[in-house]
Amino acid sequence: MDDCESSPEPDPAGLETRRPGEDPEDPYEDVDIETLPDWWREGVELHREYDLRPYRPPRFTDGAFTQAVIVDLEAEVGVEIRLSGLDTQQGVEWTLLVDGEPVTTLPRQRSPNGYTVYGLSSAAFERLVREAAD
Repeated sequence: MDDCESSPEPDPAGLETRRPGEDPEDPYEDVDIETLPDWWREGVELHREYDLRPYRPPRFTDGAFTQAVIVDLEAEVGVEIRLSGLDTQQGVEWTLLVDGEPVTTLPRQRSPNGYTVYGLSSAAFERLVREAAD
């Protein structure tokens, strides 16, 4: 479930014929979602509620889960961290906000395995947040 490279490349023809919410695999089939961190469980529940494909947490280029890094940094540094996008289409950069102030934009892309990858490492993201907080 959390292995960045565990899923095979998707079949484009197969993707085109799927209905919204249809996915050939359920990564949570054998998982008690109550054991997941709150942010992850809420993502799974929200995707299920709206009949979307299974939630796959966004990550940084080093594979670290974006929301886990954000939750830890908010607690440690004492700031509010948000990633915000307008007209969020593939290839559109998102803005990193620290306490409501824009810090920088972040490139992002959708991986073939179905999750978003922000175009920097978790360490680089942490440096940006700490610098903005000072």
